[in-house]
Amino acid sequence: MKVSYQKARRRREDGLPFKHDLGQHFLYDTALLESLVASTGVTKQDKVLEIGPGSGMLTACLCEAAGQVLAVEVDESILPLLRTNLALYDNVSIIQGDIRRLPLPQLCAPLGQGFFVIANIPYNVTTPILDLLLESGLPIAQISVMVQKEVADKLLAGSSQEAYSLLSVKAQYYGQPSLAQVVPAHAFTPPPKVDSAFINLPLRKAPPYPVVDERLLFDLMRAGFAQRRKTLINAVKTVAGLESETLREVLISLGLSPTVRGEALSVEDWIRFANGCWERR
Repeated sequence: MKVSYQKARRRREDGLPFKHDLGQHFLYDTALLESLVASTGVTKQDKVLEIGPGSGMLTACLCEAAGQVLAVEVDESILPLLRTNLALYDNVSIIQGDIRRLPLPQLCAPLGQGFFVIANIPYNVTTPILDLLLESGLPIAQISVMVQKEVADKLLAGSSQEAYSLLSVKAQYYGQPSLAQVVPAHAFTPPPKVDSAFINLPLRKAPPYPVVDERLLFDLMRAGFAQRRKTLINAVKTVAGLESETLREVLISLGLSPTVRGEALSVEDWIRFANGCWERR
């Protein structure tokens, strides 16, 4: 039996204050939450790591859909309410802590291979948490997250689009992001100042193109996006450890303009460029 919309909302609003420093904005609309969970494709054969369960409304929907749920909540004061709202479920475990400071391999070991990560991430820690998950090396099948609409635009943006960024390249290097649903600000309690979006990001089993040196690749991408107004050659030559003329030769060999900027390179272009730099070192 799911937590009712009215009861959960009343318990929260009559009890604890919302903590703005933790970016707490909760969803109580069960129909909306069920549609978001359905979009992830989670089944009873799947295990889920949920980050930021809050009052447990999304968690309850996950317990209905998944075989096992591990919920990690940073706000210790909300745990009694969370446990009360989830008391009817025997397939959920609750851990208190900051996901960024917990030992992830040990924490996620009981979830086995191919687990899902589902989260309503506070806006102020969205990028660090996504970076943590994408670079963790854990056997994650899919990351499904509620993020600020602006962040969703970055995750989905293609090369040369205004929103295209280092986050875009990372997300598309590790996975294949898609938009499940835009969620307006008024759907949350309390409402944030901007709209949000729910993104599904199935992770790849291998990069979209063979990579020779992943560290070099990411060093080049960080340098390229850190100085967007510079040509790619001028932005990355120090990191690449190559002369400008050599970098020019690499770009020409790939069919790219010597004056191209990093924001114009697709994920595959970045990989091919990094491989070319590695070969000429």
